[in-house]
Amino acid sequence: MGSLAEKINLLEYLRSKSQVDCDSLDIELATELGPFVDCTSNQADAYLELLNPQRAALLKKSAALAQQIHCDFPHVSPEELAVEISMVSLSLILVPLITGDIHVMANPTLQTTKQFVENAQRISKICTRLQPSFDQSRLCIKVVGTWEGLQACRELTSLGIRTLATTLFTMEQAILAAEAGCVYIAPFVHELKAFFDETYHDGEPILPLCVQAQRYFEQHSYVTRVKAAGLLSVDEAVKLAGVASLTVAPSLLHTLSRSEELESQLVDRSLFQDKATLEGQEVEHTTFIDNEAMFREAFAKSAGGKGQSKTAQAIEIFSEYQIKAESMMRDPDLTRIG
Repeated sequence: MGSLAEKINLLEYLRSKSQVDCDSLDIELATELGPFVDCTSNQADAYLELLNPQRAALLKKSAALAQQIHCDFPHVSPEELAVEISMVSLSLILVPLITGDIHVMANPTLQTTKQFVENAQRISKICTRLQPSFDQSRLCIKVVGTWEGLQACRELTSLGIRTLATTLFTMEQAILAAEAGCVYIAPFVHELKAFFDETYHDGEPILPLCVQAQRYFEQHSYVTRVKAAGLLSVDEAVKLAGVASLTVAPSLLHTLSRSEELESQLVDRSLFQDKATLEGQEVEHTTFIDNEAMFREAFAKSAGGKGQSKTAQAIEIFSEYQIKAESMMRDPDLTRIG
């Protein structure tokens, strides 16, 4: 009886150690398994949610509003604008069910710092138009972790727009993101392809990066927080208990909500409690923010080039869903699964 009394629900255990966020735009999930702090999403989440017949009205409304306000944003296509409207709309629906921020991803197909800055500013304006009473301090723009994207985060920080560095797989990106003033970084524990191809196995998850980045930010007094993303298993989530934030996909959230273990057997499994992992994680203060060549060289060499290739792969996948979503907006009346 004593052992049974010590068992704890794994989702609640993680909530006692870290901020737990919902990595989905599914209102039923947020209602069932909440409360969550933040809601994170991306182009794939938005596209798949818009395929839901229950979102047909929102889809058509987004396309119609894009046509109506396109004159205010003449440098983007109506379809691109409609995707942005739909992503903000879907995120705003979740606001009553979370206590923190909505994270809306900037267009991953963009290439220049100027384009990313304009995109983020446009998303902010769309948010205000759709819900004038919404507190803009609860909006965070997810920007890809390239040199151009992170320099955009630097400019957006100076403009008072909060950012998260996504598609992040290396310490070099984490350092530059902190210098740029990002509120969060989202290290992907697994390659993004592992979530879209069941036959693909990417090897060892990069869990230690979450520990190393968090320690670096603490040691060098950066406000940036680690929001671990791309987890595939219960064991990975337990190992990251103690990270500032975890954003968790629906399938893993359901598994965690149905699982129980002895709390005494959970604590020591966290990498944030593991002396062997913590030792040697100190990184000397480095600056990349004004040295593009130094960053590009270090990023290209990181993990033998794997970090750079993983980032490119993730951006390519998100870009595919951006393009699919834009195609959907060309004729929302014809949208159907398949």
